[in-house]
Amino acid sequence: MTKNIFDIVSGDFFKPLTSKYKRMYADTILLIYNSFKPEISYGVNRDIVVSVLMDYFDADDDEISFDDETYVSDSRDKANGVIAQLKNCGWIEYEQAENHQLNVVLFDHAVPVIDSIIRIMKEEETEYQGIISQIHASLQNEELYAKPYELIIMGVEENTEHLVSELKRLNVSIKRHMDRQTNDMDATEILDHFFRYHKDIGSKAYLRMKTGDNISYFRSSIIDRIDRILESSEIMGRAVAGYMEIRQEPDDEAAYEAVVNTLVDVKTSFYRLDDIIEEIDSKHRRYVKNAVMRARFLLSTGNNLEGKLSKILNSLAGEINGSDENINEVLFPETGLFNLFPQNFISPESLKTMPVRRNYTDIESLRANEVLSAEQREIYKEALRQKNRRRFSRKNINQYVLDILGDREKIAVTDVPAENKRDLIRIIYISIYSGNRANNYRIERSGRQVQMGNFVLPYFDIIKT
Repeated sequence: MTKNIFDIVSGDFFKPLTSKYKRMYADTILLIYNSFKPEISYGVNRDIVVSVLMDYFDADDDEISFDDETYVSDSRDKANGVIAQLKNCGWIEYEQAENHQLNVVLFDHAVPVIDSIIRIMKEEETEYQGIISQIHASLQNEELYAKPYELIIMGVEENTEHLVSELKRLNVSIKRHMDRQTNDMDATEILDHFFRYHKDIGSKAYLRMKTGDNISYFRSSIIDRIDRILESSEIMGRAVAGYMEIRQEPDDEAAYEAVVNTLVDVKTSFYRLDDIIEEIDSKHRRYVKNAVMRARFLLSTGNNLEGKLSKILNSLAGEINGSDENINEVLFPETGLFNLFPQNFISPESLKTMPVRRNYTDIESLRANEVLSAEQREIYKEALRQKNRRRFSRKNINQYVLDILGDREKIAVTDVPAENKRDLIRIIYISIYSGNRANNYRIERSGRQVQMGNFVLPYFDIIKT
């Protein structure tokens, strides 16, 4: 059964941040967190915490209540009340030290929540190149392949998830800036908003993503290294052993599948990054275009057609917003020569499903001479079976190797028939599929080359398992 957050934290854990004193609790939680920085753990003398909170409450004399009955204004009472509330809600606890002093200790599950609050407040953009460089460096370091799961795969998986998450966050942040660009803004506000966007997004996260932090620079090398891990039976063997030890997984087959799925997921994530980046590009271009066009329109106050139209629309908008009358009566009170009607259409961004028109034609009946006979169907099925048997699938290659091995436990690659190009291609597939645990053979490489026909191939031995 999947865990729920409230299987770990108290049911009142978020109560301080949703109460009427939520801003006060947000400040005091960060003050308590910062008081732990000089310490070797998330624990500090209770008197120190009380002193820190008293300094915070000395700034105002407002009365507050922790039980909706008794109100206090003294800073020490407020500090003790905050500590008691945070303890009751599962943020902190008390711990008796060896010298008999009482320490305030932060719960371990509260630390990541506070770290997230700090990151949200700082609004820092991630250095994507740092994440990608860590993935690339760990995959390139040959010394780490002694323990591939512990030293490579776990870090690569975590950093890939972090990278995807940060790119999605950038995507959402651009949308948030677009939503803030409302119709009520004047030209000055639009320009101010545009320059803030350019400072926070355009020249920082977006520019880094398209230049120095460009993912394409590292992607091919990262994917090649992941393929190498998947194809090497030795590396995969060590990775599976590491997974079984760390994850306490007794089933080696389940461990093998888990490692393969992790590596495949990482590859898939790097291929799908283009879709996220393409959407980010589209939103960025749309935001910049909208901002420039709207600012340009609002700044057009000359005697040209655009400037006159701007003046007319601004004047009409002012009259309409200040009147409760029918829009036609406001715009054309006497003549009645013109009427305005709302125009409804389905936008591509609408939530309503756009209808798909289909042209249906009469279905022609099958003529008797176009229906396959039973004999023709058998011939067609046999042709499909022959085609399937000639495919270089894992199952076919495995059966081919078993056939040429026969009663032998081991043969050299030079003993495999190589009379034509198809035979040579089959030898290549024997090497490629050798790392699959479902096969009944494995190969041992020697590092030397061998001449087979007009081709030079790596020499290896095929061993029955």
